[in-house]
Amino acid sequence: MALSRRTKKSQLFISVFLLLILFECGENPHQGNQNNDFDFNLPDLDGKIHGMKDFKGQILVLNFWATWCPPCLEEVPKLNDLYDRYKNRGVQVIGIALDKDSLEVMEPFVKRSKISYPVLVGNQEVIFSLKNFKGVPATLLFDQEGKIRKRFDGSFDLEQLEESLQLLLED
Repeated sequence: MALSRRTKKSQLFISVFLLLILFECGENPHQGNQNNDFDFNLPDLDGKIHGMKDFKGQILVLNFWATWCPPCLEEVPKLNDLYDRYKNRGVQVIGIALDKDSLEVMEPFVKRSKISYPVLVGNQEVIFSLKNFKGVPATLLFDQEGKIRKRFDGSFDLEQLEESLQLLLED
């Protein structure tokens, strides 16, 4: 059975997109403030849609990752620990998975890895809406008003992330 031309183009686009992310995987961190508007509407593993408005009033740590990215996998235990320590203090950690077949890959992976924070299934739109996305891993820290206060392109430094969290908690 021959694939339609549109299906072939979609597969090619997704393949090129994933290759670009793969080449960036593990890049040295670049941090900086970026107060641009950012929003998403993404499903969790149960299909429930979540967006930025759901986290208004909370500090949000948003981590873009994929199961095939070794530096991303190294961040999972750090994010689990961060979530467990700060979830009762107005901090929400969210993982946005960027695997090609996210749902089939993510459900068993999340269970096996004992990820304690919510995981959403990412898509191309969320990547395109984020200015200067360089690849996975990438972590954004949002204040209670939904503004980006810190950005880590590449693996995040836990000490720097916690320092930034503490400053936002004191505000």
